[in-house]
Amino acid sequence: MALSPTLVRVPGTGELSLAPPGTPEPPDPTTPLPAAWTGLGLSTEDGVTIRRAVERTGTTHWQQTTPARFIYTSQEFGVSSVFQETKAVVLGAYFGGMVFAETAAGSKRYRAEISSVPKGDERALCVDWVDQISATEIYHHRLYVPRAEVSETQDAQWTRTQEARWGISFAALAPASGTTLAVWLTDDPAVLLAPPSGGGTLAIEETTQ
Repeated sequence: MALSPTLVRVPGTGELSLAPPGTPEPPDPTTPLPAAWTGLGLSTEDGVTIRRAVERTGTTHWQQTTPARFIYTSQEFGVSSVFQETKAVVLGAYFGGMVFAETAAGSKRYRAEISSVPKGDERALCVDWVDQISATEIYHHRLYVPRAEVSETQDAQWTRTQEARWGISFAALAPASGTTLAVWLTDDPAVLLAPPSGGGTLAIEETTQ
């Protein structure tokens, strides 16, 4: 049994960011995201939830009760969080691409319409988190999803005893080409099976049958 307490990672801080669809993959886990990306800001202390669900069906046989193989029927990969900043990028994602505009030039009054017809609002998505173990041991992680769309929103309750919260779940869409559904960039050597010499990249692929 190999126990390694030094390999425990704590996502101490981070942020989820959105960009227009087709925004290229960041070059590494530490370079600040370019201007195309907009951070969704503060979120509740629960942070970010990553969900991966693969459904499969086993073949059935007359001669045996154990499946000979599995047939993959679906895969879901999602990211969700509850955001605490009430601003354009958060409200736009929550309300399906809703955009505020000034009612008249210089009025400082803004208006947006919530459509009765739901429509797609595809984005590129990044989740950044950092584990700072000491002043010299700092590990960065960046999850990049090239195609994502809001799959679910939580009820938003407005009260005088709590800030407005916007719970949003994003689901990865099939890649435009190839099989890569998402990419994980990091400089953490713990992700490698052998002693590392540098950072690593992990690609999460679409399941195909």
